[in-house]
Amino acid sequence: MTTVDERSSRTQRMLVYLAVGIVLGGLLAAGYLVSRSARASAEAEAKADRLAVRLAQEGARSPSRDQLVKLLGTDGGAICADPGAALARASGPAALPALPPETLVRVRQLVLHVYCPEKAR
Repeated sequence: MTTVDERSSRTQRMLVYLAVGIVLGGLLAAGYLVSRSARASAEAEAKADRLAVRLAQEGARSPSRDQLVKLLGTDGGAICADPGAALARASGPAALPALPPETLVRVRQLVLHVYCPEKAR
Protein backbone atom coordinates (compact mmCIF):
# COMPACT_ATOMS: atom_id res chain seq x y z
CA MET A 1 0.00 0.00 0.00
CA THR A 2 1.22 3.42 -0.89
CA THR A 3 0.80 6.37 1.41
CA VAL A 4 0.64 9.86 0.07
CA ASP A 5 1.98 12.61 2.22
CA GLU A 6 -0.18 15.60 1.34
CA ARG A 7 0.67 18.85 2.90
CA SER A 8 -1.15 22.05 2.24
CA SER A 9 0.37 25.44 2.54
CA ARG A 10 -0.78 27.97 5.07
CA THR A 11 -2.40 30.02 2.29
CA GLN A 12 -4.44 27.06 1.08
CA ARG A 13 -5.68 26.32 4.60
CA MET A 14 -6.62 29.95 5.15
CA LEU A 15 -8.59 30.00 1.89
CA VAL A 16 -10.50 26.88 2.93
CA TYR A 17 -11.23 28.37 6.38
CA LEU A 18 -12.37 31.61 4.76
CA ALA A 19 -14.67 29.79 2.34
CA VAL A 20 -16.19 27.69 5.13
CA GLY A 21 -16.64 30.83 7.25
CA ILE A 22 -18.41 32.66 4.43
CA VAL A 23 -20.74 29.71 3.80
CA LEU A 24 -21.56 29.35 7.51
CA GLY A 25 -22.11 33.09 7.85
CA GLY A 26 -24.45 33.05 4.86
CA LEU A 27 -26.41 30.15 6.34
CA LEU A 28 -26.69 31.95 9.69
CA ALA A 29 -27.93 35.13 7.99
CA ALA A 30 -30.46 33.17 5.91
CA GLY A 31 -31.72 31.35 9.00
CA TYR A 32 -32.12 34.63 10.87
CA LEU A 33 -34.06 36.22 8.02
CA VAL A 34 -36.33 33.20 7.61
CA SER A 35 -37.13 33.04 11.33
CA ARG A 36 -37.73 36.79 11.46
CA SER A 37 -40.04 36.54 8.45
CA ALA A 38 -41.96 33.67 10.07
CA ARG A 39 -42.42 35.72 13.26
CA ALA A 40 -43.62 38.71 11.26
CA SER A 41 -46.00 36.51 9.30
CA ALA A 42 -47.44 35.01 12.50
CA GLU A 43 -47.88 38.50 13.96
CA ALA A 44 -49.53 39.76 10.76
CA GLU A 45 -51.91 36.78 10.73
CA ALA A 46 -52.83 37.31 14.39
CA LYS A 47 -53.59 40.99 13.76
CA ALA A 48 -55.59 40.11 10.64
CA ASP A 49 -57.61 37.62 12.68
CA ARG A 50 -58.27 40.26 15.37
CA LEU A 51 -59.40 42.76 12.75
CA ALA A 52 -61.67 40.17 11.09
CA VAL A 53 -63.30 39.46 14.47
CA ARG A 54 -63.79 43.18 15.15
CA LEU A 55 -65.30 43.68 11.69
CA ALA A 56 -67.64 40.73 12.24
CA GLN A 57 -68.71 42.20 15.58
CA GLU A 58 -69.59 45.41 13.77
CA GLY A 59 -71.61 43.45 11.23
CA ALA A 60 -69.25 44.19 8.35
CA ARG A 61 -68.05 41.68 5.79
CA SER A 62 -64.35 41.03 6.25
CA PRO A 63 -61.78 40.35 3.54
CA SER A 64 -59.88 37.08 3.76
CA ARG A 65 -56.97 36.74 6.17
CA ASP A 66 -54.51 36.60 3.26
CA GLN A 67 -55.86 39.85 1.81
CA LEU A 68 -55.56 41.59 5.18
CA VAL A 69 -52.02 40.28 5.71
CA LYS A 70 -50.92 41.45 2.25
CA LEU A 71 -52.60 44.83 2.60
CA LEU A 72 -51.83 45.72 6.20
CA GLY A 73 -48.86 43.51 7.17
CA THR A 74 -47.73 43.89 10.77
CA ASP A 75 -47.77 47.68 10.95
CA GLY A 76 -51.07 48.67 9.30
CA GLY A 77 -49.47 49.97 6.12
CA ALA A 78 -50.54 53.35 4.80
CA ILE A 79 -53.44 53.65 7.23
CA CYS A 80 -51.10 53.76 10.24
CA ALA A 81 -48.42 55.77 8.44
CA ASP A 82 -50.80 58.69 7.85
CA PRO A 83 -54.33 57.97 9.11
CA GLY A 84 -55.87 61.18 7.80
CA ALA A 85 -54.44 60.93 4.30
CA ALA A 86 -55.75 57.41 3.72
CA LEU A 87 -59.31 58.53 4.39
CA ALA A 88 -58.92 61.71 2.32
CA ARG A 89 -57.75 59.68 -0.70
CA ALA A 90 -60.65 57.26 -0.29
CA SER A 91 -63.25 60.03 -0.30
CA GLY A 92 -61.81 62.51 -2.79
CA PRO A 93 -63.97 64.24 -5.41
CA ALA A 94 -63.14 61.73 -8.16
CA ALA A 95 -63.56 58.67 -5.96
CA LEU A 96 -66.69 56.60 -5.97
CA PRO A 97 -66.46 54.80 -2.63
CA ALA A 98 -68.17 51.45 -2.34
CA LEU A 99 -68.97 52.20 1.29
CA PRO A 100 -70.65 55.22 2.86
CA PRO A 101 -68.26 57.69 4.51
CA GLU A 102 -69.38 56.81 8.05
CA THR A 103 -68.59 53.15 7.38
CA LEU A 104 -65.16 54.07 6.02
CA VAL A 105 -64.47 56.08 9.17
CA ARG A 106 -65.57 53.19 11.41
CA VAL A 107 -63.45 50.63 9.51
CA ARG A 108 -60.47 53.00 9.67
CA GLN A 109 -60.94 53.28 13.43
CA LEU A 110 -61.01 49.49 13.77
CA VAL A 111 -57.80 49.16 11.76
CA LEU A 112 -56.15 51.82 13.91
CA HIS A 113 -57.23 50.11 17.14
CA VAL A 114 -55.80 46.76 15.99
CA TYR A 115 -52.63 47.83 14.14
CA CYS A 116 -51.57 51.12 15.70
CA PRO A 117 -53.56 51.83 18.87
CA GLU A 118 -51.35 54.80 19.73
CA LYS A 119 -52.80 56.67 16.72
CA ALA A 120 -56.43 55.77 17.40
CA ARG A 121 -58.63 58.55 18.71
